[in-house]
Amino acid sequence: MPDLFTPPIEERRDSLALILGLPVKLRFGRSGTQPVVARSPTKAELKREPHLKGGRVIILHKSFEDADTEVWEDLASWLRNGRRSRAACQRLDAWIDRLRVDPVPLPSKTRAIGDQHRLDEISERVINEHLALELVDQKTPAITWTPKKRSTARRGLRLGSYDASRELVRIHSVLDQAAVPEWVVAFVVFHEFLHAVIPSRRVGRRLIHHGAEFRKREAAHPDFLRVTRWEKAHISRLIRSARTGKLIRGSLS
Repeated sequence: MPDLFTPPIEERRDSLALILGLPVKLRFGRSGTQPVVARSPTKAELKREPHLKGGRVIILHKSFEDADTEVWEDLASWLRNGRRSRAACQRLDAWIDRLRVDPVPLPSKTRAIGDQHRLDEISERVINEHLALELVDQKTPAITWTPKKRSTARRGLRLGSYDASRELVRIHSVLDQAAVPEWVVAFVVFHEFLHAVIPSRRVGRRLIHHGAEFRKREAAHPDFLRVTRWEKAHISRLIRSARTGKLIRGSLS
């Protein structure tokens, strides 16, 4: 299901490194005055991570972690070409301006009960049916809907994410509407909980999130093919709904 879920942060970093042709270290902070900083690594950083020699340390505002694919594409264009990428710079500046006005806060509490779907009930069923044995000896991640706000996505949409450091699963609120079948939401929940069961692993400089074991378990889910077909048929309408904030009419069955 690579199209349903936007890349994790490590894959974003690897993509930036490939585009720039340089080793990249990504860090996140909360500076409102400097939401994007790109600099050379310090001596201390090179001592800890020698592979960064000749590379860049990129420090981004925390909100970039949940930014849409297009924001990262514009960031890559700006880092590579500077102000020569005029259109990308204008879009990135506009996104940062909105960020300064409406920064994304850390969730003070989870919101599992949506307008249409209850993530607490869905996640309990998903665990009991598919992940009970794996999660019996570890803490079950918390789960929440993302805040309801318009997206800038045009070609991709992050429907779910798993934050291992906070043991938190986030599900995009665009799925919380009557037009979206509950079995689609349940599969997205399964995918994110599966990240808690099968952690990412490092191979050389790369961090692999969807390795062979993960793909095998995902494909074994009884709704895998049905959700794959559903996603191909309806992802454009989901993106439109997320961009406009308008609910989808009818049923996306």
